[in-house]
Amino acid sequence: MKKNTLSVFLLLLLACAQGQTLVQVKTNLKGVMAPVAEWLDVPNSKQMGVWVSGEYFLNDKHVVTGQMNKYKDANHFVYTKSTLPALYSGASASADYDGDGDSDIIVTGLTNYGTAVMRLYNNKGGAYRYTLDNQLFNPVVDGSVTWGDFDGDKDLDILATGKDANNQLTTTIYQNNNGSFDELVSGVPGVYYGNADWGDYDGDGKLDILITGDVGGYPYTAIYKYHQRKYLRLKQNILPLKHSFGKWGDLDGDGDLDFIISGEDEYGYPTCRIYSNEKGFFNEVPTGIRGLKGCFIDLADYDHDGDLDIAMTGESLERSYSYVYENLGGFRFKDIVAGLPGVASGVIKWGDYDGDGDYDLLLAGVTICYDFIARIYKNNINPVIKKEVPSSIFNEATTPYINFGPYYYYVFSSCYCDPSGGGNKAYHLYISNVHKEYKKYHLTYKYNELLLKQIPNWPKADRGHRVSNGFETYKEAEESRNQIIESYQSTHFIIHYLNW
Repeated sequence: MKKNTLSVFLLLLLACAQGQTLVQVKTNLKGVMAPVAEWLDVPNSKQMGVWVSGEYFLNDKHVVTGQMNKYKDANHFVYTKSTLPALYSGASASADYDGDGDSDIIVTGLTNYGTAVMRLYNNKGGAYRYTLDNQLFNPVVDGSVTWGDFDGDKDLDILATGKDANNQLTTTIYQNNNGSFDELVSGVPGVYYGNADWGDYDGDGKLDILITGDVGGYPYTAIYKYHQRKYLRLKQNILPLKHSFGKWGDLDGDGDLDFIISGEDEYGYPTCRIYSNEKGFFNEVPTGIRGLKGCFIDLADYDHDGDLDIAMTGESLERSYSYVYENLGGFRFKDIVAGLPGVASGVIKWGDYDGDGDYDLLLAGVTICYDFIARIYKNNINPVIKKEVPSSIFNEATTPYINFGPYYYYVFSSCYCDPSGGGNKAYHLYISNVHKEYKKYHLTYKYNELLLKQIPNWPKADRGHRVSNGFETYKEAEESRNQIIESYQSTHFIIHYLNW
């Protein structure tokens, strides 16, 4: 009897493992925050490597690292010497700009010395062998960079936005003239903590610009149409956002480009919107996608059903999240419950690293528990999906116990601020005691209520707050809370206890 029970249990575990769509694989990547990351094509191969750069802290020391991992097999990546720089708070994009058959890479960000850079690296035909191209660019940080043939001359140009070395916001086009890049005035305002994306929404063969982000303290979202060698703002009412991200994509499969944006609105609330392209006019469509700020969005057909699915990561008012939404058609999307860790100010990118025809995921950033991560997830969906009838052993097995709550939580928030109004900024952590949550978000609301009553200057500080993962027992929650406190104390945060 015991042997049969054990067999059923093992088979159930096997079924669950096989049914998990995205599974973490082994790498030698060090976790980072403020990441700059990219999938790397390998010449004459279907496999891909990865480059992950960013910052972390080791014994109170600020470290900026740039690291490469190469493909070993379907479940392993291993270290290889990085020929790309160590950067953070930047962006990257890869493409074959010189037409030699391998992908090159443009990067932006801050070095270990706090210097802003924007550099082009040419792949000279060998795996992971990138050589610095000494062309000059106006460096930007906290923005984006992307490739595209905006002028229709059959070569790839560069679009970059962000804050430059003089703290000026700029959006710049670099026109590719036989491999040499000339800087052009775009006529598009610069943003930071946002991005600019190229896409031909009206099918005229010219790339238009979707841009969203912070324009000096104010949220901004707009579309700029390329017309007669100029970018002109489209007169459409689109929700302005900051700490945001926007992405073009044919989300309804009708042959033209729609777009998705997510970020923080003028009232500070995370918001997501999808706009449908109706013959060049954009209409907002209802969506059940959770709004995230400080987010990153990527699109790909991960499940091979012919439409674009969504991967996104960022922060809500409660905590950070990472989602994969399956496109069901008609602008309907379903959270596949991928089980990915949520990261703040992170990166999430699709890429088929093993050449099996489906898209895997690269995820990097800092989690709710202040853990730095850099992970690769293998997509277990195959191009041909076979449906199998479950065996009788599963039909006869008892349903496993699942706890649907209520769970135990604690709430915490951190800031570099002057919450007491005394004129001295420092790193502060405010953390509650453990409570069972019987009503959604009521712990968060109680926590914020106490902050506003007890700390006169709190509205001028960072008012973001996070809720821990739910725990089945008080003991588990308290152990996690103590780990959070110890982690922040080790980096010299001042700890404040908000108990009720």
